[in-house]
Amino acid sequence: MKTILSLLLLTAAATPAAAQDIRVSISGKSPAVIREDINRAAEAVCRSAYRDRTVSFEELNECVRSASEDGMNQARTLAASKAS
Repeated sequence: MKTILSLLLLTAAATPAAAQDIRVSISGKSPAVIREDINRAAEAVCRSAYRDRTVSFEELNECVRSASEDGMNQARTLAASKAS
């Protein structure tokens, strides 16, 4: 059975319609690979959320950092619930 972590990554500037649901498989992956996959997903979501606006590098970077952190928290919660 494959374990899929579904990330709903929201940004402060994104409207609910701009939110994306990206699924990141965590089955059989090392923590480093999971983090890399989550970071890629976060960047895609943030670029999509801001595609119609001009934003600073710092604002986009903060979006990616926040979304990545949220995704990693979801992954930790999922791992903890599976371990119980």
